[in-house]
Amino acid sequence: MTHTLRAPRRAAVSVVALLCLLTTACGGADDGEAAGSAPSPEAASSAPSPSASGSARPSQPAPAKVFGKDHTEIEVAPGETFALKLRISPSAGYDWEPARPAPDPAVVVRTGERSKADDPDRMGSPGYHFFDYRAEAEGSTRVRLRKDCFACGGEEEKAAKAGRKGPEVVFRITVKE
Repeated sequence: MTHTLRAPRRAAVSVVALLCLLTTACGGADDGEAAGSAPSPEAASSAPSPSASGSARPSQPAPAKVFGKDHTEIEVAPGETFALKLRISPSAGYDWEPARPAPDPAVVVRTGERSKADDPDRMGSPGYHFFDYRAEAEGSTRVRLRKDCFACGGEEEKAAKAGRKGPEVVFRITVKE
């Protein structure tokens, strides 16, 4: 009798241990943008890492100019590269995605995207998502990025089901010599 009880008990202990590991490894829901996110060199790794939605794209070396949601009026020269940086919290189900209408491809072209966790050793750690662009030619356009709540079951998800969209950040890009 003792022999037949061991297997289910081991399975239950294994499941509980796995759940404990998963819940302690996930980070908090900090969605705040760091203060002073004006253009600055960014220490983000240029190596692509999968976003929470699994749609990372390879990127060129990280652009020297990085703009956050506190700096949405951007002026760059043709040929210059830059990144748009937004706070993410994968463990809380938050990510960002491009929204329509897409920016004018004659003015700017997206060259990649990547994520950088605050604590890379902690699964689900909050961090930043970077959308990399290259200025093509003189002109003006807008880049819209929408907050996506892919797993939270919160207000954004309910709004999306009702046909409403999550919050957006709109970057106004001017390319000129």
